[in-house]
Amino acid sequence: MQTLLAVVLAMGAATNAPAAKQAPARESYGLAGGQDRVGCVMTHRKIVRFPLAVSILSPGPAFDGSPPLRGQVVSALSKPCESLENASVEPDEPAAKAYAVRLDKTPDEENSYWTGMIAFDGAAPASLRTCGSREGIHFTAWKGKPLRSARLWHAYYYLDYEAEPDAETECRERDYAE
Repeated sequence: MQTLLAVVLAMGAATNAPAAKQAPARESYGLAGGQDRVGCVMTHRKIVRFPLAVSILSPGPAFDGSPPLRGQVVSALSKPCESLENASVEPDEPAAKAYAVRLDKTPDEENSYWTGMIAFDGAAPASLRTCGSREGIHFTAWKGKPLRSARLWHAYYYLDYEAEPDAETECRERDYAE
């Protein structure tokens, strides 16, 4: 499975912390989802300055060659948007915070629903990976080579239907093990 190196990517995101300070892994990433140009992000990062520019990535073979979606986190939400109602960002406690996201342009796809992950500025270099399970998609960040190094972050996006991932995109136990 091909992965993306967050250190190589120009994320275009600003943060509230000084650039030299590295954020803890649980605050370095977020799960984003939405429809058309509107969506939300779930993260443990506390965002206090809006708007915050972000790039939303969907790493993995199914999305190879797809450019990142660019947008802005525009406000805090009291709960996740409908697109992420059944998603989770580990650790579950304390609960992840939800923020509204507005894309700069509508994704160029027939299906206007989108999902991906955000690596905020200040995140340690990591390999990003997605894989499919029978009912959802696991998003992970790894300290080095995926499945062979320490997993830094994990989120799960429930599809609400049963899927049959192929061998290249199927999850391994290390993707979701606690």
